Formats: sequence, structure tokens, C-alpha cells
Amino acid sequence: MFKNKLTLILGTGILTLGAFIFATSCHKTKTVTPSNSEDTGYASDHMLAEKSYSDAQTISDQAATVSGGTGTMGYRTTGTTLGPCATVTHSGDSIVIDFGTTDCTCLDGRTRRGKIIVTYTGGHYADSGSVHTITFSGYYVDDNAVTGTKTVTNMGHNSAGQLWFNVTINGTITKATGGTITANWTRVRTWITGDTTSRWSDDSYSISGTGTLNRTTAAGVTSTVNVSISTATPLIVAYGCRWIEAGTITYTLSTGATRSIDFGSTPVCNDVATLTWPGGSTTITLP
Repeated sequence: MFKNKLTLILGTGILTLGAFIFATSCHKTKTVTPSNSEDTGYASDHMLAEKSYSDAQTISDQAATVSGGTGTMGYRTTGTTLGPCATVTHSGDSIVIDFGTTDCTCLDGRTRRGKIIVTYTGGHYADSGSVHTITFSGYYVDDNAVTGTKTVTNMGHNSAGQLWFNVTINGTITKATGGTITANWTRVRTWITGDTTSRWSDDSYSISGTGTLNRTTAAGVTSTVNVSISTATPLIVAYGCRWIEAGTITYTLSTGATRSIDFGSTPVCNDVATLTWPGGSTTITLP
């Protein structure tokens, strides 16, 4: 299935690769209403990191389909805009996606500059067992600096015939407004639509997994929260949408209290989610 998307690349021998809240809680007999600013901050930070690292893989997927040794890619402001945002260079077992030193507004409405660098082993991206490592050089999304490493292992097709990947993420985002977000996650990313077509606009993925989110605010306050995304309600991300479209995230504090954020069960590209704690909930706007 995935090979249909990359027929041109595999045919020419080019190797391919793949291109978000909490508060305090006590016992069941007592409900503590969390601080909206704190909760929204955690939700925003996690979602910023989740989407940034997911998009890096999607961009890498697209870059892999650029034929020839060097070319331009269509991660553009609209589907019909001819001006490219990035230059793609294939060299041996690596691909460099260079957005340049000046911000470019991409298809999802976010600005990017700097480089995404991918190295790979184990054959074509469509080959089960192939491993691809994504790193960054001077890479910014909406002026937030993205660093670290994302390792993607192709696991072949699942029982539903969908291509899926085991993913590890160890990275830090330094926010333009101050503070940092550090992600140490494992993820399962499944390609659920669009893998059999020649268009990228119809591609979408489900994401599940666990890990920790370490946050330092602009004021220097630090904290850690455990993050869990169930396979029953995975996050749904789609090409060209700047927000997570569906799914649920559960957060566990060091006290054992839990919070959740719900993006809905039907994928919709909008900036709305629901933050829930024992005894209450609120609507938040996504970054």
C-alpha cells in the first residue's frame, strides 16, 4: 500500500523514509478545581510538542518522494501555490529538508525555517524493519526551536493492512515566549488513510503511546507529568491541518491525580478541545 505512494521513488532507486494539562486533585470525596492558566499551559505545551514532532515525520515522508538528487517540495501555503517552502537534497543514506533561514508559511499555516535531517538504514522506507532517524539543525516552527531525535522503525502492515511504525522521541522545544518542553515518548504511528493514492492531501495517521512531559515555564517553574494516549482513542493527525483532529490524552500527576483532554471522536480540523477534571471541564483553544 505504502509502496503505491512511493512508486516513482522506489522505481528510480531512491531510498525513502518517513517524513500535548494537568492540575491538582485529592480524594474522591473532594474535588479541587484546577487553575485554568496552568491547565491550558500544559495542554498547549504538550500539543505543540506532539504536533511538531509528528509533522517532522510527515514532512520527511513527502520529501522522500522528490525525484532526483536535489529538488523542491510542495509543503506550501496552499495546494496550488507554486512557490516551494523547502529544498530537498538526497545524498547517500540521508535526506536534508532545508526551509532556509527566513520563515516560510507552509500548508498547515505554520511558519518554518532551518533543516530537518533524516538518515536511514535497512533499505527502503517501505521495507519492514527499516530504521530512520530524524534530527534538526536550526529548525523553528512558529519561532519555537525544535531539537532532539526521533527514531522511526517500519513494522510493516498490521492485521487491517495498514502500515505502522514504532517511534521514540527524545527532544526539547524552546518556546519563543520563554520556557521549554522536553518530550521523552514512545509512540505507535499508523497510516490510516491516503497510503494508496498519489496525493498527500488525503493522508492521515493515528498516534498512541506513553511517556513523560517535562516543562519549564518562562518564570522558571518546573514540573513533570506522565502522558498516555490509548489505542482505543488515539490521536488523529492529518496532512495540512495545524491541530490534532480527534482522540483523547490522559495525564497523571506526581500525586496520582489524573486529567484528560478530548479532541472529539470524529476528526475535524479546528482549534477546540475539552479539558476535564473530576467535577468539571472547560473548553480550551489549541495553539
